[in-house]
Amino acid sequence: MLDMFWSKTPQTNNINPKLNVCVVKTDENGNKSWLYGQNMVTDDGDIYYATRAGVNPTSQVVPDPNFFNAACVLQNPSTADSNNPSGSPSVYPFKNDTYANVSSPIVTAGAVKDVDSGNGYPKVNDTPNIGENTGADVAAVTYKFIWSTAQINTGSGNPITGGCIIDSGDASGDSVTAGSKILTHWNFVSPSSFHKTNTDTLTLYVNHTMSGQA
Repeated sequence: MLDMFWSKTPQTNNINPKLNVCVVKTDENGNKSWLYGQNMVTDDGDIYYATRAGVNPTSQVVPDPNFFNAACVLQNPSTADSNNPSGSPSVYPFKNDTYANVSSPIVTAGAVKDVDSGNGYPKVNDTPNIGENTGADVAAVTYKFIWSTAQINTGSGNPITGGCIIDSGDASGDSVTAGSKILTHWNFVSPSSFHKTNTDTLTLYVNHTMSGQA
């Protein structure tokens, strides 16, 4: 489960390295707020990273699902998703989730957002952008997603409570194939404070590093 907090300035000094989700919300006057959190890579995400690491660099083998072609789906159920009851959820929240475990996904026009590939994401070492993405690291892979003012408006509905990352090949526009594998799934701790309206832009960074465990 995520532990998150708001800040009016990026927390670049002594930030907890586990806070690997960085959300930047920009209002109509250009004022920015930062929201931080920690997410869990799923079992399918572990397989994806292991496959990418174990393939000969000259090989044309493409992982399936291919989370390099990532897309993000946010969600706004009336009650935030609970940890997956199978496995050991108290230790590994959402570890074996699929898209079927993501309740009330936001799939309005433009809501299912492809990774910012035009600017080279996902990328390793996003530290030149650390002034905004404070979870960047030389050993982290960063996924970046941007929603414009015209995309997603929760002002008159439930707040955003979490989200997930999918293979964009499992989406057709804003329609996602049921039961698709996901790279990661997360909740926000204080969903009542996290609305995006039609005057806000939203930038989401998800930073993944290997745990270093044997």
